[in-house]
Amino acid sequence: MRIIEQTHTRELAVSAAVAMWNYWDHEHLTVVHRNYTNAKILYENERVVLIWLTFRLPILSFIKSTSLNVMIQEDAETIRAINLGLLGVPAETIVTVKEIRKDHCVLTMRYRFFLKGWKIFLAPFIMRMIPKWNEQVWLEDLPLKLRRQKVLRMGFKDFVGLPERLEDRVYEGDIKLQLPIARFKTSPVNLDSLMVK
Repeated sequence: MRIIEQTHTRELAVSAAVAMWNYWDHEHLTVVHRNYTNAKILYENERVVLIWLTFRLPILSFIKSTSLNVMIQEDAETIRAINLGLLGVPAETIVTVKEIRKDHCVLTMRYRFFLKGWKIFLAPFIMRMIPKWNEQVWLEDLPLKLRRQKVLRMGFKDFVGLPERLEDRVYEGDIKLQLPIARFKTSPVNLDSLMVK
């Protein structure tokens, strides 16, 4: 067996809770990320989600693949995502988010692909794909994270909105993440939305 591993670290001017929220906000996948074409949640609770994804490869975008992903909130700073996707290659991503000062965090993303048999020949492709995928997803998510940070600091509350009075649009307290993230029953990522069509 050959294990392909890469680590990417990035700093960001948002709270750790906002960075974590972005990973658990599955509704944005097909709206924000151009390579994701479908996402359905099969199971979810406050620590785990099982999600079925359809995506295009970042290098060979004409190829579509599906993936079965399990995301686990291991602790307040760590997410482990395990998936079986492209050509049945098992992969693991461990994301740590550390708030180094108020509203500023460092994200470390460690990718591991487990190759066996003929799939070992995919190693050079995967080595080139990881940084391209990481960069693309990072750039697509960046405006979403920055906007969420800004509106939360203005007192925004999900399903409620901003305070009506401008002078009330300041929030200095801790930003917290509550899992699972609330969403409407008609959300396109809900498995039930398969039955509606």
